[in-house]
Amino acid sequence: MPNDVLVNGGARLRAIRKERGYTQEQLAELTKLSTRHIAGIEKGEANPSFEVLYTITTVLGVSFDVIFNPADEQVEREIQEITGLYRACPEQGRRLILASIRAMVHELTDCQEV
Repeated sequence: MPNDVLVNGGARLRAIRKERGYTQEQLAELTKLSTRHIAGIEKGEANPSFEVLYTITTVLGVSFDVIFNPADEQVEREIQEITGLYRACPEQGRRLILASIRAMVHELTDCQEV
């Protein structure tokens, strides 16, 4: 009987794969895994190694948190948006963004401690 972590994680990987528009065959090709192995992971029947999970999440462009802490999906989407905006800027703009975020976080965390 498959374990709940494997079943839930596999279901989440399947959902993300489909959101990205990949078939199991395409994901298998991109990850150098067999389609059968991808299917087994998605069904919660296979217990993938860290290396295999790392490869799959890298190809899908998601973090482990998205797979194992799905309650944080909104946060992950926001982080992905911020990352995209950051990467779209030239180096000088990225330095300004990073300095601004550091200042805001510092101010917000100082305010919470009072």
